[in-house]
Amino acid sequence: MKFAMPWSSSKAWPLLRVLLILNGVVVVLSAWAGIKDGNLQAYFDEESVVTWLSGLQLIAVAVVAMRMYRLRCQRRWSWKSPAFIWLLIAFGFVFLAADELLEIHEQLDKWLHTIGNIQETALTDRLDDAIVGGYGMLALGLVYGYRRELKRYRSVFPLMVASFIPLFVMVVLDLLTNRPDILPFLLGADTAFPVKSTLEVLEEFCKLMVSSFLLASIFQAFSLEKLRRTAAMESIATAAAPDTSSDDRTTSQQSPSIGQTD
Repeated sequence: MKFAMPWSSSKAWPLLRVLLILNGVVVVLSAWAGIKDGNLQAYFDEESVVTWLSGLQLIAVAVVAMRMYRLRCQRRWSWKSPAFIWLLIAFGFVFLAADELLEIHEQLDKWLHTIGNIQETALTDRLDDAIVGGYGMLALGLVYGYRRELKRYRSVFPLMVASFIPLFVMVVLDLLTNRPDILPFLLGADTAFPVKSTLEVLEEFCKLMVSSFLLASIFQAFSLEKLRRTAAMESIATAAAPDTSSDDRTTSQQSPSIGQTD
């Protein structure tokens, strides 16, 4: 049974607005502080507020997805269940949070060059871009494979799919800014550097948008599932309650009327 809640009246819409505003303020303030210091990217390094904010949002997605899995499965743990997608999302986002904070895919890029004794080229230096793109393709495959489970929450599925738009933009921006080759070729050396800095800031905002959209959509699904469970419990309680109306009518008919004499 599909259970729908108007998106505008759900708890997820205020959450999404707060996340987008918070992310926007953090990115703008970080960029403004960087401009004052003469380097737009100064506050967008791997240990910046932006990175920690992104990591926290990824962890939040994992926590809500795990709660969703437990709610759906009611302790009946099974990888064959359609709800297994929520457990995959939970573990996946724990890994993504670790990747964000520990730079796993960037280190993997360097590790492959070292172990494989591969000389770094413009192509091999973009292995980390390919890894991020692989994350996106894997996520898209999971969404398609478990689409029936996700479509249980009609207001959630479109937003979850829409989160792939900023993800795609982020991968493209990362590809353009990874090395000083594509942008100088397209725009010229003088224009490429300021454009590169701006695109890298936009890339960080897209990264935050992806986690914000997914957190809001999964929270929406969790809220809908709780409503469904509550409605089902109330329905069961109503059905199990004894019907006393007929007994009351019978008692009323058998009782002597007021003023009746023998």
